[in-house]
Amino acid sequence: MSDLYGIYLHIPYCRAKCRYCDFYSAPGARGVPQAYVSALLRELAKNDRRPDTLYFGGGTPALLSPAQVESLIAAANPLPEAEITLEANPDVVMQESLEGFRAAGVTRISFGVQSASNAQLRRLGRTHTAEGAAQALAWARAAGFEEICGDIMLALPEYSNAEFDATLALLRDGGCTHISAYLLKVEPGTAFYR
Repeated sequence: MSDLYGIYLHIPYCRAKCRYCDFYSAPGARGVPQAYVSALLRELAKNDRRPDTLYFGGGTPALLSPAQVESLIAAANPLPEAEITLEANPDVVMQESLEGFRAAGVTRISFGVQSASNAQLRRLGRTHTAEGAAQALAWARAAGFEEICGDIMLALPEYSNAEFDATLALLRDGGCTHISAYLLKVEPGTAFYR
């Protein structure tokens, strides 16, 4: 049996629902309610294992405040060299919030960039722009993140090699150390499906 142990914390709050998303999410224009964080803290208190990975996924975990992230990390009690990842939409962060996440213990930030085409981002229902993604990546570097991830979404409507190349360049030039590529999957119940 492996000693490796990871914890995934789902933060189901978003400013807006992407047109392709079939994950459970709730409106989060004002951030993540403290009642939800308190519920996660109660669950984490039941755990006596120390994770070597802690992953904040969503939804939009960057809607958490740095203080909320810090309390959740403390409650999870990760090993000293644990990888602690927080997913972020480029338009919900500022350099100050990224500095706060870094100070709270986040070691890896993962941006859902998806595309460098603003028309495609609008089609997807994303709320950021390519320029905003480039700015968020620069802020992450300035905040001290050495591990920066970026997502690319493939097989989109009207997709081209030029769009892929531009997105890859945006992530590379933004300092991404890891790039994840995903195919668009049209799920029942989503705006794309309808």
